[in-house]
Amino acid sequence: MEIGKTIVRRRERPESDSERERARRSIRRGKVAKVLAVVVFFGATVFLGVRMFSEWYKWISMKTEVIEIEKEPSVEVIDERTGKVATEMTTRMKEYIANLEEEFMIRGRKVVRASLPVDKVREVDLTIEGFSGVVKVTIDRNAAVSAEDGVRMLKYLEEQGITEVEYIDVRVERKGYWK
Repeated sequence: MEIGKTIVRRRERPESDSERERARRSIRRGKVAKVLAVVVFFGATVFLGVRMFSEWYKWISMKTEVIEIEKEPSVEVIDERTGKVATEMTTRMKEYIANLEEEFMIRGRKVVRASLPVDKVREVDLTIEGFSGVVKVTIDRNAAVSAEDGVRMLKYLEEQGITEVEYIDVRVERKGYWK
């Protein structure tokens, strides 16, 4: 920069006071608009956060209000170790047997009795009305799938004319055995 020369000389024309004031107002308006945009953004974020929290809280509180009723099997469950009706069973075992009963009933077969074999923790043997043997199932599989496999095996044996069967085993997925 040269000595004695001002910035005004570089400009094509000098700026008036009113033009400077307009420029300052424009800058202020831009700053106010930016601040306003930030305030609206944070306000919307807080609103949505509160809304999401209230919806989540409603969902959690509704979830805890649901009372689950344990299903109980309607057939007698025999413990083969003692030969008596099983009185001490896990809730999972009770619900599974009740679900099996329901699933067999849906498929047109009635479960008459369930028994818990000796030394088999996860197995249940079912006696089905009109069938000479038992149906072996495991509680590790879905009750609906086990019932469907059992009914399919029963139907297959009836179609083949096989009447005297000791058991049908549907414990393994996609496999059916009989003896």
